[in-house]
Parts: sequence; C-alpha cells; structure tokens
Amino acid sequence: MTKKNLAALVLVLTAALTAAAQQPAGWVKFSPAGSSFTVLMPTEPKADTKTAQSPHGPYTTNLFSSVTPAREIYMVGWVDYDPKFNFGVQAELEANRDNFVKNVKAKLLSSTPIKLGTHPGIEFKAELTGQADIVSRVYVVGRRPYQLIIVSPAGRASAADRERFFSSFQLDAAK
Repeated sequence: MTKKNLAALVLVLTAALTAAAQQPAGWVKFSPAGSSFTVLMPTEPKADTKTAQSPHGPYTTNLFSSVTPAREIYMVGWVDYDPKFNFGVQAELEANRDNFVKNVKAKLLSSTPIKLGTHPGIEFKAELTGQADIVSRVYVVGRRPYQLIIVSPAGRASAADRERFFSSFQLDAAK
C-alpha cells in the first residue's frame, strides 16, 4: 500500500494521523481518560474526539489510533450517546459493523458473534480489495459500544499482533 493510499484510508477512517510515529521498544499499555478499559497498542496513540448531532440527540465519538512502521493501523474507540437515546444491543452491534464497512467502502467478508465476559459483541472481517485487510471487534458494555479495529496492508496482517491487540482489551474491574 502506498503512503498516498494509506493516508486516504486513514482520512476515510476519521483518524487524522501522521504517516507513522516512532515505535517504542514494546507495545504501549493504554487507558484513556474517561474510559473504563486498558489495551495494548503498538505505538502511543493519537486521539480524535468529535461530537455530532443525530435524530436521537448528540453523541460523542472517541477514537485513538496507532500506526506502525509497517503501515498497520490499530484503533480503539467508543461512543457516548445522549442519555435519552435507547438502543437495542444487537441492532447497535450490527449498525457499528455496517456503518463502518459502508463508510470505508469495504467489502464485508464475515461476521461472527463473540463475547467479552458477559458483554455481547461481534467480530467482522472486511477488505478494501487489493489494498487492505480489516478485522474489527465491537462490544456493547452497558450503554457504551466499544470498537477495536486493525487495518493491515493486503495480505500482510500479523496474526500474533492481531491476537496481542484484541486479547489485551480489558475492562476495568471497578466499572
């Protein structure tokens, strides 16, 4: 994937990132303010927070992105909805998946129900044909959907790094 294609992909994914940060010796344990989780990321992530209006009231999206020298993108984020907005859990999981795939103009390859402890989720795989492979997990914890995303150059995903990222996502015990 060229730098130009990567930059276009990152823009589409709403993660205004620079080309690549320097990679520390090991992955970074990350727990952003206002969150109730920790996760390992390959580099110190950059934050992008946006508030928007919807027919159901305002909502705030918090997205944190990390880019590796190999041009892999790791993202974790959540949405805080207006307290008056009530959503169905399964509908929210599917909407997160479908909206993401549509917004990045990817092709959905598979979708599988998963759980994080007792919290429902889905894992889905998608592709930008010939450009990138995408694997994402979405969980709904109470009123908050969390999404973890890995975008790798086509055919170059690291199964070990993918497992390290996804398995490191832990909810704080107190929350």
